[in-house]
Amino acid sequence: MFNNKTTYSVIFFFIFWVNINNAQQIYIESGFENAYFKDYENNLGKNTLDLNYSKSQEVFLETGFRFKLYEDRFKWNLGVGYNRYQINTGFYAGNISIPTTYNLSYVTIKTGVNFAIVNEPRFKLQIHTHISYDFLTTGTRRYNNNTANLYTERTFDRTLLRYHRGLSAEYVISDEISTYISYNVADSFRDSNRDSNIEEKYSLHTNAYSIGLLFNIARLNKRRF
Repeated sequence: MFNNKTTYSVIFFFIFWVNINNAQQIYIESGFENAYFKDYENNLGKNTLDLNYSKSQEVFLETGFRFKLYEDRFKWNLGVGYNRYQINTGFYAGNISIPTTYNLSYVTIKTGVNFAIVNEPRFKLQIHTHISYDFLTTGTRRYNNNTANLYTERTFDRTLLRYHRGLSAEYVISDEISTYISYNVADSFRDSNRDSNIEEKYSLHTNAYSIGLLFNIARLNKRRF
């Protein structure tokens, strides 16, 4: 899986730099998201994870470019983001759940498409799907009054390939600026992680609510000159 992830990262970087000059819009987005480990299995093939803990809402940031594929109805996104997660969970030891807290930070590269199912001149209702490649930048785990550095100890997956889908509503303020709200769900692809605990499997699941601004590059350039 590590070799596949390396290939995907090269593809992402190539697409980003080749197409950046062809963008029609710039977007800036921020919001809140929570995360938990989905479909967890330890090295014995058992799910010992306790999900009955509160989910922390953390701020994320994202920016990038949009490209028109088919008029204003079908668009392609290409962006980068910064995500922080505090995952409150626990591991069962017999019938006792031992509280565990993960604090994780990722830099992400994301690409995908938006399709407007409602495409009015001033309002658009869109569905979207994206793929992201996430790089762990910092990570800690608090367990049994001990704190472990997951990044330096290499006991946690440093890279994730994730599948996103969701819904957004966009309102055109003027020829230069639009605003939108968005809801997004994402899951990492589940596999036996080679850079995590041996044979441990899980998917990182996130739910995000956000608001963003879109700037029309072509319109802004015409006004400038």
